[in-house]
Amino acid sequence: MGRKTHNTRNGHTGKRGAQPPADDSRRERGQRRTSGASPADRMAYATCTGVRNAPPRLSLTVPPDSLDAATWEQIESALALPCMVHLAVMPDAHAGYDLCIGGVALLDGHISPSFVGYDIGCGMCHVNTGLPVDEVLPDEAARQLLFDRLRLAIPVGTATRAPGAYDLPRFTSASGDTQLTDAVNARQSIQLATLGGGNHFLEVGVNKRGEIGVTVHSGSRRSGWDIGAWYMKQGRLFPLDSRLGRAYRQDMDWALDYALLNRRLMLEHALRALADVHRQLARPAHKRSARPAKPTDGTGATGLKGPSHVPASPAPAAPISSLSAHGLAATLIPSAQPPLSEQEISLLLGRMINENHNHAVVLNQTGPPGPSGAPLVLHRKGATPADAGQPGIIPANQRDGVYITEGLGNEEYLSSASHGAGRRMSRNEAQRTIPLERFRSQMRGIVCRADKGVLDEAPDAYKPIAEVLAAQDGVLVRIIDHFRPLVVLKG
Repeated sequence: MGRKTHNTRNGHTGKRGAQPPADDSRRERGQRRTSGASPADRMAYATCTGVRNAPPRLSLTVPPDSLDAATWEQIESALALPCMVHLAVMPDAHAGYDLCIGGVALLDGHISPSFVGYDIGCGMCHVNTGLPVDEVLPDEAARQLLFDRLRLAIPVGTATRAPGAYDLPRFTSASGDTQLTDAVNARQSIQLATLGGGNHFLEVGVNKRGEIGVTVHSGSRRSGWDIGAWYMKQGRLFPLDSRLGRAYRQDMDWALDYALLNRRLMLEHALRALADVHRQLARPAHKRSARPAKPTDGTGATGLKGPSHVPASPAPAAPISSLSAHGLAATLIPSAQPPLSEQEISLLLGRMINENHNHAVVLNQTGPPGPSGAPLVLHRKGATPADAGQPGIIPANQRDGVYITEGLGNEEYLSSASHGAGRRMSRNEAQRTIPLERFRSQMRGIVCRADKGVLDEAPDAYKPIAEVLAAQDGVLVRIIDHFRPLVVLKG
C-alpha cells in the first residue's frame, strides 16, 4: 500500500570517545546545501553526510517526500555525527528536539540525552480484561459513571496527589548535582500515579470480541523532564565510559523505572474503578474462584527496579455513591460474572503489555562491539521495541483507538515500530485551525473531554492511522487486535 524502503550502505568507523567539534558548522552547511532542495536531493545528501570512511546507514519506512523540511534537517544533523552507525525513521516521524520523533539511532560508544528526550520512559501499558462490554459498560450512562470515577481516582494535567499518598525512597542523582537531586525529590512522590497532560491518556475500549481493554499512556512526569533537561545542558553526546555517560545511564534507568511504576499504578486505579462500576450495576453473583484474565497473545511486564517497593495498592478514592450515577441506581443489570476481585486485578497487572518509547539501551556488552570497539547504544525517541514475537501497542488518536501488535524483529529497522500515529500539525496550529464543533462531532459516542482546552489533541491534529499502520504492518509488526475507545481520560 505505497510502502517504500530506502537504505544506504552499512559501515562507519570513528574514534572511540570522539566528540564532533565541528557539528554546528557541519549542520549549518547541510542546511544551506539542502535549503529548498527536492526530497530526492535531500535523500542524496542525507546518505552522504558525516563521512569518514563510509556513510552511516539510513532506513526509511516512508518515501522521502513524505517528510517535511524540519524533520529532514534533524535526520541530516543526526547522520552527520561521526559516531552514527545506523538511523531508522518510523512512519509517524515528525520534528522534535534534536533527533526527530520517530527516530531510532544506533551510536558507536556514545549515549545522547537529547536522542532519548525530555520525558524519559514515556510509554504505554495495556491489559485486555476479558470482561464483556455488554455487562460492564452496557450504555453511555455506565461509561459516564466510569469516566467520573476515573477523574476522581487519577489526577490529570498539572494536578498532583496529596503529600504522603505515596512514599518513595529519596533520589540521588549520579551526576552529584544537588539542585537536580532536590528538583526530582520535590515532585517524585506527589506526581506518582498521575497522568499529566498533552498526548498522555487513559483509554477504556472494546475489541471485536466485545472484551474491555484498558490502556495508559504516560511517562516519568517532571522528574524525568528535570533529569533529561539537566543532562542536555551538559552536552549532546557523552562517551559511555565518561563520567557524564555513566551518570546519565544511571539516572535514566531510575526514570525508566519510575515511569513504569507510574503507569502500573494508574492502571491499577483504572481496574478498580472498572470493578466498582461493575459492582454498582450488577446484582450480587455467587462467589467463585478467581478466573485468570485472558491475555492478548502472551506477555509480561518489565520487572520493577529501584522504587519497586512502593505500595501497590493506592489509597482508595471517593466512594462511588458520591459520583453522578446518571440514574443508574435503579437500573440494576443481572451479571453472569461478579466484578474483578483484587486477585484478578493482580493477575491482570502481571500480564500487562508494557512498552516505553523514550530510552537508550547499551548493546553488545558481551557480544561484538561497534566499529570503534566500544559498545553500541540503541536510542529510541518516540519509537517502540518490536523484537520478534514482542507484544506492542500503537495508539491512533483518541477517536480511532489502540492497536495491539506483535513485533517481527526486522533488523533493517533496528527491531522498532512507531509509537503512535504521529502529529501532523503543532499544538498551536491545531488550536487555531480545527473547528471545535468538528472535534465534538468526531468524538460523539465516546465519553471524554471535547472542549477548547484539549482541541490540540483532536483527531485532525494527527496523521491518518491507516497510513502509518500500512507502512509497518507485515514489515515491522503484525497487527493482532484493535480496541475502539469508549471512555477517554486526558489532561
